[in-house]
Amino acid sequence: MNNPPAQKNRRILIVDDNRAIHDDFRKILSPAITTAAAMDAAEMSLFGGPSDADRQIPFEVDSAYQGQEGVLLVRQALEAGFPYALAFVDVRMPPGWDGVETIQKMWSIDPEIQIVLCTAYSDYSWDEMFEKIGHRDGLLILKKPFDTVEAHQLAQALTEKWWLHQQSRKKMEDLESMVYARTQDLARSLSLLNTIFESTSDGIVAVDLSGAVTSFNTTFTAIWQFPAELIARRNAAEMRAYTADQVKDPHLFIKRIEEQDINPEKECFDEVELKDGRTFERYIFPQRIDHECVGRVINWRDITVRKRGEAQLIQSQKLETVGKLAGGFAHEFNSILTAIIGQSELMLEDVPAGSALAKKANEISRAAGRAAALTRQLLAYGRKQFLQPETLDLNQVTASLEGILRLLLGDGVDLQIVPAPGLRTIKADAGQIEQVIMNLVINARDAMPHGGKLTLETANISLDPESVEHYPELKAGDYVMLAITDTGSGMSEAVKSHLFEPFFSTKGVGQGTGLGLSTCYGIIKQSGGHISVYSELARGATFKVYLPQSEKPVKISGRLQDSQNLPLGTETIMLVEDDPALRGMAAAFLVRLGYKVLAAANGFEALSLKKQSDSGQVDLLFTDVVMPHMNGKELADQMRALYPGTKILFTSSFTENAIFHQGVLEKGTPLLQKPFTPSALAHKLREVLDQPPPQMPKSA
Repeated sequence: MNNPPAQKNRRILIVDDNRAIHDDFRKILSPAITTAAAMDAAEMSLFGGPSDADRQIPFEVDSAYQGQEGVLLVRQALEAGFPYALAFVDVRMPPGWDGVETIQKMWSIDPEIQIVLCTAYSDYSWDEMFEKIGHRDGLLILKKPFDTVEAHQLAQALTEKWWLHQQSRKKMEDLESMVYARTQDLARSLSLLNTIFESTSDGIVAVDLSGAVTSFNTTFTAIWQFPAELIARRNAAEMRAYTADQVKDPHLFIKRIEEQDINPEKECFDEVELKDGRTFERYIFPQRIDHECVGRVINWRDITVRKRGEAQLIQSQKLETVGKLAGGFAHEFNSILTAIIGQSELMLEDVPAGSALAKKANEISRAAGRAAALTRQLLAYGRKQFLQPETLDLNQVTASLEGILRLLLGDGVDLQIVPAPGLRTIKADAGQIEQVIMNLVINARDAMPHGGKLTLETANISLDPESVEHYPELKAGDYVMLAITDTGSGMSEAVKSHLFEPFFSTKGVGQGTGLGLSTCYGIIKQSGGHISVYSELARGATFKVYLPQSEKPVKISGRLQDSQNLPLGTETIMLVEDDPALRGMAAAFLVRLGYKVLAAANGFEALSLKKQSDSGQVDLLFTDVVMPHMNGKELADQMRALYPGTKILFTSSFTENAIFHQGVLEKGTPLLQKPFTPSALAHKLREVLDQPPPQMPKSA
């Protein structure tokens, strides 16, 4: 019975073949309540009184005249949820079961029922009877004839006993349920704690005040790679010696542990370097129970990757500084080159073709062109290059780089360039493609410290749908392929899997940033292509670059067009340039084209010159972006405010990324990149001047 009734159980079953016995029990246990007794009960209920009133409450008595009938009633009562608390059973009930057999059947159904065996004489001896029934505290013997008071007291005592037993069992079940629930909560908490303990990437070990190891997680054993027998022994001294043998400074390591042994309540932190190159942070905390220190917990955190990243970051910051310096130098140098290129091309117009002066002017122009290519590479290194996708012939690009590549490779590397005949063109930024080739060549050179062979080969490639399944970035179609093959040390599969990741490098500290190949990957991907590598250890490497073919023909640069073929003009140009040589060249060239020129060295001078000259409308402001005192954008804003119809053309050595993306100028603002040729200036001026005037906001 799981849920005992809320009220006391006073149900009693009489099992006797003598009906007179039933009548006697009913008179004793369930007498009729007289009027006076009813009045007394009411008075006791209203005003309180002695507990004797409780004893007048009658028992609920049922009768069975044979053992089989009694057992059936016990079963039905139990199934209905109202079991009998007590049964008076006669020992002899012919012709059916006797009392002993009936009691056995009853207890098999309801072990909780209290039994009083009523007997005058029996077919069993006492020993036989107890052998069959067993010695149980739920059985009492009542000898016939029985006394009325004795029967009533037995009924009171045994029903109360049954009730108390049910209550105690319920309390015990509740207590067991509470203990089970709390045990489950504790088990869940311990399981969660153990899961956290085992799943953390930190190695954790706990020791008591004597230094003995009390617990540790698997990460801790994996960090130090303890042998299984050492783990099983948990000998603190052995484990300490084993770990000390792996650190770079074992004496300092042991000294810190000894200091902690002296003051176990002190929190500690330090970094420990291992001989195998790993670095760990060690945190030591006191372990307390009820505010009393009982030991220490040591936490080992692997910071090897973070340390390497910090070192690579410092290295990249150094190179970023060098890149900014290179970009700044290239910016200033471009202004000088623009003046040299312009003056040499103007000279070519003024001297007879084929004369000695013309030849010298051509040499000056070619030398300035080579210098311009150098500044473009410096800008690319500083990541300030002006992004200008154009139609390119990879054969021409590789041929133009051959000289500098040979210088980079040195005498120990045999360079061979194999251009494919009839190579199709591509559309990409020339500076970026040159950067890719330079990076791949430098990478190949570093893989051949004792010399070797390096081959640059181009080819036209057609990729069908099955071929591009291996290259998710590509679509089926026609491509130009550039293969760079070296005879160097080659790469393992592990190295190849990380090859294009930023900051990944197999070189020593200070010998590389790990950005070269990742930069190549980014450039090729932005250009709509793909880069892959094939390599085996000790068998060299081949990098293959695939770029989409372009239908447009390669743009061939020519010498300066005659002034008769350049677009002319009569408008007024405000020329603002802080470099005097470039300002003089540009002013002279613009006057030659028919323009009226107002030249100034800076923004303040330009505004003052405009007011002093009273020259009327300024049709176009041609200004450098970066100038002292007032930059080009600030000057342009003031000019627009004073003269709304004035058009603006900027020039700069800095890039679209540095100027547009960083918010110096708005996207789409006309910009002429330095160094520029006079012909490029002439065409750009006319392009801007011939644009429709800007829409002015309507007044309200």
